[in-house]
Amino acid sequence: MPAAKTVLMIGCFDTKGEDFDFLHSCLVEQNVKVIAINTGVLGTTKLFPVTIESTKIAEAAGTSLSSLRKDEDRGQALEKMGIGASLIISELMSRKKIDGVIGMGGGGGTYIFLSAVKKIPFGIPKLCLTTLATKDLSEHIGSKDVTLMPSIVDVAGLNKISRILINQAAGALFGMMNVVDEDQSKDKGSIAISIFGNTTPCVDQCSKILRSEGYDVLSFHAVGTGGKTMEDLVLDNCFDAVLDITTTELADDLCGGICSAGPQRLTAAGKMGIPQVVVPGCLDMVNFGALKTVPEKYQQRQLFSWDPNVTLMRTNEKENQWLGKSFAEKLNNSKGKVVVVLPLKGISKISKKGEVFYAPHVDSVLFDAIRQYLNPNIPVIEVNTDINDAKFASIAVAELLKLMLD
Repeated sequence: MPAAKTVLMIGCFDTKGEDFDFLHSCLVEQNVKVIAINTGVLGTTKLFPVTIESTKIAEAAGTSLSSLRKDEDRGQALEKMGIGASLIISELMSRKKIDGVIGMGGGGGTYIFLSAVKKIPFGIPKLCLTTLATKDLSEHIGSKDVTLMPSIVDVAGLNKISRILINQAAGALFGMMNVVDEDQSKDKGSIAISIFGNTTPCVDQCSKILRSEGYDVLSFHAVGTGGKTMEDLVLDNCFDAVLDITTTELADDLCGGICSAGPQRLTAAGKMGIPQVVVPGCLDMVNFGALKTVPEKYQQRQLFSWDPNVTLMRTNEKENQWLGKSFAEKLNNSKGKVVVVLPLKGISKISKKGEVFYAPHVDSVLFDAIRQYLNPNIPVIEVNTDINDAKFASIAVAELLKLMLD
């Protein structure tokens, strides 16, 4: 008999005790060990064994249940219980193997669940039976692999619909926990690569070469969420190396564009110490929506309509000075091997000679800043082509494989 799986069951047992009691019984019937975590502020339940009570959750968040009750601030209570649950779960996972996570709730319970699972690594199933499954919760889910299952009716006492769905939710989680990826062992390793419309030919060629060498290649669209997801998955130890062709999100973070991945972009591989080859791809541009949405302070800048809903702004010398410095300083903190590769004839499809953003004097400011601020121990490979030239892709891949095989 295989060892029993261990599941975290997270929820507000004060107001949803009956529902969670039924979920608990459904999980136990599947031969699952349940760690029940109560996030309810108003009390608890005696219907099933509670492993971690809400008093500990509140304390982990730097407060107490009595304070939360006294304040009568629902929003603050939800925030604190979400933070506390996340901290408790992180500590718990450092000591135990957790195979899956499940929760239920309306707006409040769902918010706490999504906050609580933020630090749970990719690949561990996270399922929430919720009244909000059809709403846009992308801001709260972020890059996490969370499954939302519609509850159809409110999670407010058992009935003929909720019984079926709660049982199905338990079965779905059990099925996800028992899935095995048999093909994974066939790959030499997994490589993350960043892509954009303006770097697609390069990334396509890089991916083709890497796959022919037996590597699993995962592409991330550098539109903000893509870069953030890639960084988060790197921190979840999902990759053996990163080929960061498209670092354009740094420019959006600087100028308030719509494709910012936040200030932590270009830091995860360095923290994890995995090999990375990094290119200042598409740092010639900042992304905005339709032309009318471009901030007034940028209306007189060089703008290019990529499509009716995307307007690109050419970065200038001052911005490139800052971007080159930031690019270098982020890489200087890397614990692992790094190589920077510079495409001297154009860092995007539209910045090479004859194209709308062709401005070699501006690109040279970027390159000079990278050279100036980069740790001298980090190699800089200069390629006398544009980024989408097949030769550039071959060199970038060759440098990455060299790092991985050293």
